[in-house]
Amino acid sequence: MTFIKENSYVLLIIVLCMGFAIIGVSKYEKEQTDTKITITEGDTLWGLANHHSANMSTDKWIKEVIKLNDLPSATIKKGEDLLLPTVRKTNTQLAGVNR
Repeated sequence: MTFIKENSYVLLIIVLCMGFAIIGVSKYEKEQTDTKITITEGDTLWGLANHHSANMSTDKWIKEVIKLNDLPSATIKKGEDLLLPTVRKTNTQLAGVNR
């Protein structure tokens, strides 16, 4: 008990850092926005996925679009407005290696 009393400021700093880290991670996860597009002649979900899915798999991206827009199937029509999930691009950089 004396250890806690003598080092209470250290424990307080650790608890505060952990709290801010948890808040930061949860805020980062919620910062996803969606992009709205209008379907044009020849557009397909597969084609849109190739252009917009970034590092997400094509199948997963298409399922997200179907869910986000409450589509009954993967068929889209010219003139429809669709919300596309925004995919965060991860920028990984190792020491001495640019990617």
